[in-house]
Amino acid sequence: MKENNRTVPFVMLLIVVLTTAICVVPLCSMSLRQSEIVADGNSQNTLQDIPEGWQSLFDGKTLDNWQILRYGGNGEPHVKNGVLVLPKPTDGIMTGVCWVGESLPVNNYEVYYEARRVAGSDIFAGFTFLYDDTSASIVFGGWGGVVNGLSSIDGYDASENETCQRFSWQNDRWYPVQVRFTPDSIRASVGLDIIVDLATKGKDIHLRADYLDTGFTLWTYNSTGEIRNIRIRRIE
Repeated sequence: MKENNRTVPFVMLLIVVLTTAICVVPLCSMSLRQSEIVADGNSQNTLQDIPEGWQSLFDGKTLDNWQILRYGGNGEPHVKNGVLVLPKPTDGIMTGVCWVGESLPVNNYEVYYEARRVAGSDIFAGFTFLYDDTSASIVFGGWGGVVNGLSSIDGYDASENETCQRFSWQNDRWYPVQVRFTPDSIRASVGLDIIVDLATKGKDIHLRADYLDTGFTLWTYNSTGEIRNIRIRRIE
């Protein structure tokens, strides 16, 4: 009996340890690694040199070639200290800008930008993109701040489809976003973390809502976001 009495607590302890480990592992994937945050995350905003092969879409001074989108609200996108500011409106929930400059590619291209949320707790750097004859959006920090993915696929938005990843973002931190489009895939990453890795063959890629603009658009939802170093390049 004494031997059994010693064994039971050990077994119980082992169960607790294993259960705790199982619960902890998923939590480790709920936030981005610090090494993936842009190095100058809290320093003065500066524009980067444009790497060879890339085309800048934002000069850090004006909104030339961008159309302001208010989505029925009163948000007023503007440029401050070299960054594009998409403010949370006092009337309404969305603010954005849509590219109206020269035509951009609709496949075999890559987009890069850096973004941070400075106020609010929802989407701070939504990106609506062109993909062949359709459009869809990459969502960062949606549904109260934790849903990340592509909207939409086969009728399911980012909170419901296979691209959904749930983790939160820190305010006042710059994150490097890169999205790559090829005829058979859409891949979005933040630093070294893959947010979307979708094989598109046989998939119906489309916007979640009709009121979203169908062009190359950057937008916020119930948040104030800042974006800089927006660029694009064609890929083979």
